[in-house]
Amino acid sequence: MRASRFAVLLSPIVLLLASGCSELSDALGDAASDPVSGDGTGSQVGAEFSDTAPFTVTVDGAALVADIEALEVAAERDEGYDRSLFPHWRDDDGNGCDARDDVLVAQDRSGALTEADCGEAMTGEWVSMYDAETVTASGDVDIDHFVPLKEAWGSGAVDWTTEDRQSYANWLGNAWHLIAVTASSNRSKSDQDPAEWMPEDETVWCAYVWAWVEVKREWALSVDEAERAALLEYAGAC
Repeated sequence: MRASRFAVLLSPIVLLLASGCSELSDALGDAASDPVSGDGTGSQVGAEFSDTAPFTVTVDGAALVADIEALEVAAERDEGYDRSLFPHWRDDDGNGCDARDDVLVAQDRSGALTEADCGEAMTGEWVSMYDAETVTASGDVDIDHFVPLKEAWGSGAVDWTTEDRQSYANWLGNAWHLIAVTASSNRSKSDQDPAEWMPEDETVWCAYVWAWVEVKREWALSVDEAERAALLEYAGAC
C-alpha cells in the first residue's frame, strides 16, 4: 500500500467543533458519512500541527482511490442555484464570531488573534494554499468553501432544506471545509471542480484532492463523470 507524504501550504488549524451548528435532516444524515476524525476511517491516516511549519497530512493513495470510487456518480443539477440559498457567515456556534471570523482566527499563523478580534479588521498572517501567498490584512483574505456552494448545490444540496444549506455554508467541523486564501486565487478557482481547475503548485495536488473528497464524503455529495475521472487520475499519483 503506497503512502504519500506532502506539506500543504496552509496555516496551522485547530479543528473547531460547531456545537451550535444545525444538523442535517434525518434523511440526509442517514446518507452522510461521519465527519473526518483522523481515526483511519477515511484516507487521512495522520496529521501534524505546528506553529512554524505548514499543515502536513499523510495520505494513503490506495485508500483515497477507494474513497473516490465509493462516491455516488450523478450529473450535476445547476438549475435554480443562487448563493443566497446558502445563508452564510452566521454565528452558528454562538461564540460571538461569524464563520468567516472564526476561520480567520483559527488559521492565523501569527498566533496573535483571538475571538475578541472578531468583527474588526484583523492584522495577522494567512498562507493561501492555492497560490502559496502570505497575506497580513484580513480584508485581502477570502474564506473559500473548499467544495464551492454552487458545486454543492449541483451535487445534492439542491434537495436540502435551507437549514441544511446554512449548516453547510458555515460548518466548522472539518478544518478543510472553509479555508483562508487570497482573493485572486479564489476568483481563479470560482465554482470549478478538479476536472476544471487545480492549484498551480503541483505539490499540493494530493492534499487538494484529499480535502475535496473528504468534504464530498462528509456531506454525501455526488461527483459527475468528468470530476470522478480527474480525481482518480490525481489520486493515482499520490
